[in-house]
Amino acid sequence: MFKTTIKSTLMLAVTAGGLFLGAGAASADEWGAISIDLTKAERSPYYGIGGGGSEDEATKNAQKFCGEAGGKECKVVVTYNQCGAYAASKTGGGWGKSTTKKTAEAQAMSGCNADSCKIVVSDCN
Repeated sequence: MFKTTIKSTLMLAVTAGGLFLGAGAASADEWGAISIDLTKAERSPYYGIGGGGSEDEATKNAQKFCGEAGGKECKVVVTYNQCGAYAASKTGGGWGKSTTKKTAEAQAMSGCNADSCKIVVSDCN
């Protein structure tokens, strides 16, 4: 399982096959977003994490990096201005957001609601 924290000037996309980093704006990221492509449910999903000065900017960046990671049907599953997380199993998923990564991950696991759920990604601004 790959967990990461994004610095204010980096955007990230991760797949089972690689890691893609790109330069972001020099301004502080007040918002974060996680975008997931679940069309490959039998394997680890493609996802992207984006940050930005606004919720809209973070969403656009997450979508961009999910696509660059190989995702074809990326969807933003959570936006956050502190911490966010996404958990998945072969049959479903759940998300969480909170003031701490631990609580966001616990919410994601609770929302996923299956014994086989695992945290796919978590991030804090």
